[in-house]
Amino acid sequence: MKPRKEIIGDCTLYLGTMEETIGGIERVDHVLTDPPYLYIKTHDFDREWDEQLFFENAKRFLPDDGFIALFGRGTSFYRWNTRLADLGFAFKEEIVWDKRFCSSPVTPISRTHETISIYTKKSGKIRKNRIPYLEQKKYDTDGIVNDIKRIKSAINNEAGLNRIIDFLKTGNIPYGESLNCHKVTIAKETVCKNPEIMTVRAIRDGIKEKSVIALFKSHVKGNVHPTEKPVRLAERILALISDPGDTIYDPFMGSGSFGVACINTGRKYIGSEMKPEYFETACKRIEESWNKQKNQPELFPGTAERAAAVGE
Repeated sequence: MKPRKEIIGDCTLYLGTMEETIGGIERVDHVLTDPPYLYIKTHDFDREWDEQLFFENAKRFLPDDGFIALFGRGTSFYRWNTRLADLGFAFKEEIVWDKRFCSSPVTPISRTHETISIYTKKSGKIRKNRIPYLEQKKYDTDGIVNDIKRIKSAINNEAGLNRIIDFLKTGNIPYGESLNCHKVTIAKETVCKNPEIMTVRAIRDGIKEKSVIALFKSHVKGNVHPTEKPVRLAERILALISDPGDTIYDPFMGSGSFGVACINTGRKYIGSEMKPEYFETACKRIEESWNKQKNQPELFPGTAERAAAVGE
């Protein structure tokens, strides 16, 4: 039976399995998906799927600078990484999602994380992205206290206060000389001898994304899908692998969190889901997000452009 197709704004959604829909995908910029891990025996969505078909098609429709970002854990996850390497994809990064709670209370080890592997077909480059200070430091009270002490110490010193004022007025950062540590040269543009300046900059411009992202797990109202991922987590991963206007493909859509993240960040989205109840939830969430985004005026025009200009 031909998969059902729904178009909502810049999102194209298919009711059907990955195997039924992937052949119709002609070209996308990147893949972000959360495939079945094949270890949750109590859920019928955790089924076997044609891994080789998926990865071969990803190589077919991705551009050379395209990325594939995969959630996973366990034997299946490591097998997927090997398949990608065998097909010539280049490993770029690994992100650990710190869920901030235990998802396995009866096991010997409290499992509080999941892993995301990021590969490029050939030449993709990870984007630099800064996260708002309080979001990045949300669970690091000691770090916030130390930053406050550092700034307090600086402003009690005339030279330190003048450096902070100069930075806030001009944006100039007093970089030091290049360093050579363990035979690895660090360019001077990355070395600032005045930590109070870097602290003030972090508060103003945000903190560079880290390889461990701490976010509480979220659920759609009614707890429709047991392995739903936070929309904000998807947004932060999208910021590392893609640009606004890019098309993201997700053949294991679930309840549509990645589609919502694409709408929120100005990406186009193609997703497929085999279970009708999850598909309907995804359609509803994505339509609500699209309507909200479309009808919401930009309160501060140019904010996104200015944030992008901040760079490293």
